[in-house]
Amino acid sequence: MFHPLLTRDARKPAWSSGIDISMVPLRKVVGRSSQINNGWHRTNKHPLGYLPGESRPELAQFLVLAEMDPNVSLVAAQACVITFGHDGKPCRHFPDYAVIESGGSVLYEVKTARKYGQTEVRRRLASAGLSIEARGWPYFVALDNEMRGAPYFHAAETLWRRHRPIFTDLQRLAVERALGTAERTVADVVADLAGDDNAPSVEQVLSLAANARVFIDLTQPVGRGSVIRQADPQAMPKPLLPRRRPAEDLDLEQAA
Repeated sequence: MFHPLLTRDARKPAWSSGIDISMVPLRKVVGRSSQINNGWHRTNKHPLGYLPGESRPELAQFLVLAEMDPNVSLVAAQACVITFGHDGKPCRHFPDYAVIESGGSVLYEVKTARKYGQTEVRRRLASAGLSIEARGWPYFVALDNEMRGAPYFHAAETLWRRHRPIFTDLQRLAVERALGTAERTVADVVADLAGDDNAPSVEQVLSLAANARVFIDLTQPVGRGSVIRQADPQAMPKPLLPRRRPAEDLDLEQAA
């Protein structure tokens, strides 16, 4: 059974004002026969320890990157309903995920590039996005090809497999002590701690990184040679989730 190591925001959600957020999905997960990965995703970033996804891009891409990104501290699925006007008609929109990222509240929609390539889809999302932004929240679309094609995606995916916590608090403290203020490889840290009563294995150090107890460089393959450092809130790594603002994409298209 998975026992989440909840982030602070997951233990006590603190969303921005302007949009009411439910920690329970406001609609059921839609099962699609053409999608092979409908289901639930384990997480440290929601109080229940699991999040639903309706498609492979949501489960195998967006939620993997959100989970491996220390900048993301809280994720909720289908957490709000947005009413907006589009082509003179009232519409409703359930954004896929609400996220606290770098301390701010953000709404994300996950789309395939093929679906987003349809002009009417972009127009509708742009209308929804402008309504959301008017309430003080950023709104972005994360595309499957941009998540999958990100230079760090395969490393994040590999690290995700170490997500289950297999370390003790004493091992965490030993690794932090061995790191000090320097960047070091996993192999060097493990070698330095060899013989220590709380010496971790390579897999346990990678599990620490997968649970954001230390920061890891995801521009390189994950393993013994991975470079890690202290989890310093004043020196966060770059965000992992690619993002598009639909209204901006539509403006660029119309200007072309």
